[in-house]
Amino acid sequence: MSAELDRVKFHFSPLKAAIEALFEAQWRDPEVPAMEYRSSARLQQFLKDHGFEVTAGIGGVPTAFEARLRLRSGPVVAILAEYDALPGLAAEAEASFKPVNAVAGHACGHNHIGPANSAAAILAVKAARDLKLAGEIRVIGCPAEEILWGKIALLHAGVFDGVDCILTSHGDYQTGSLSRPCQSVVMGEFVFKGEAGHAGFALSSNALLAAEQLVQRAETALAEAFPKVQRRHVLRRSGVMPGITPDETRVWYSTRALSFEDATAAYAMICELADTVGAERKQAVRHQFIAESRGYLGNDVLGTTLFEAMREVGPPAWQDADIAFMRELSATCAPDAEMKLDRGVHYFGSGEDYYGQDDGDLSWRIPLGRVNWAYPEQVPIHHWSWTSLSGHKASAAGPLMAAQTLALGAVRLLAAPERIAEAKAELVRRTAGVPLPLPRVGALKTLKTAPETFWNATWNEVTPI
Repeated sequence: MSAELDRVKFHFSPLKAAIEALFEAQWRDPEVPAMEYRSSARLQQFLKDHGFEVTAGIGGVPTAFEARLRLRSGPVVAILAEYDALPGLAAEAEASFKPVNAVAGHACGHNHIGPANSAAAILAVKAARDLKLAGEIRVIGCPAEEILWGKIALLHAGVFDGVDCILTSHGDYQTGSLSRPCQSVVMGEFVFKGEAGHAGFALSSNALLAAEQLVQRAETALAEAFPKVQRRHVLRRSGVMPGITPDETRVWYSTRALSFEDATAAYAMICELADTVGAERKQAVRHQFIAESRGYLGNDVLGTTLFEAMREVGPPAWQDADIAFMRELSATCAPDAEMKLDRGVHYFGSGEDYYGQDDGDLSWRIPLGRVNWAYPEQVPIHHWSWTSLSGHKASAAGPLMAAQTLALGAVRLLAAPERIAEAKAELVRRTAGVPLPLPRVGALKTLKTAPETFWNATWNEVTPI
């Protein structure tokens, strides 16, 4: 066992129970993006209790925070924390679906990420102090990841200035260190204004029909022009009963693709189609942009540093009872399939991932390393079953492994700052010739001052794009 790992494990043992308690506390009190007041406060207190200097509301975002602990002058390693939940996906932590009376559920496992990544920072500082290393560990609490907004807003506010490299983690279907791309995502909302009235009359301005026409045209046009771009939409404020024509209907659209240029071009086509539909129907339409983010830019220096750390820490230490629960849950989700759970440790330096992340855009500006821990392949992400497993103790082994891996990786970077210099040089090589304007972001006033209007679909904010 290396000296660095010895110190991380020494400090992990007395911290383990507090981390697991935070997993449960976050899971039992899920909050939607940009409204994570209590979830953010719990993590801030956890870090304060271990000596970090915490600043709340950074970047003008009430639920964002920054926690710093400087040892001596040296490199700044930032670790990201996420803590928002997904609307409509609340469930009990059981192997069959049992709904609960909550507005959201941790169907992406952010109840793990916030505590595990915060714990990684605490462990890294304690171990680095024992080893008399220099540098600073910084935790950046990032709200609203699920709408790919929080880190983009904080980037615009300059929160990441002075950071030398970034580390983070997430649940997935494989356990390993990543240095490969994920999907770029662009999203926003289109608001059609109509005329409310009795559905028995043929009203000249029908917001619902206009929104449906946009969806029909967009699905056809994008399938032909951008066959590799995924598009997803949801109708909001589309009426409460068929006897009343709604006066307003909203379409929240997202595009996603490995190519950022394709995702943005496809989204631009939706904007053009919305304007065309509005003009043809002589109907007002308003575009409310939310955010965009590139997918990950791999960094092999950080990726291999974290992989070496993960191999030393070892894979998640699941117990027999954990595996039994996961088998039962997997059988509920896929009755005819045998549970598949990755129990190894891997390095992912090729291929691509299916998801989008708002820290993807950060990785094009600051070297970023990420580790994942595995869930069973039969448990769908953004699904009640992921919420269920995230709330069960069977899920704790993965993020506990990630906390130790990130801590060990951070200590290794402080001990060998030339690795950070190499990671920065790799970033320069990979981005050579690529224009990198700041990613677009909207809803800044709304999500900073009145996020409840975003979620009840009454927000009104147009951002020039």
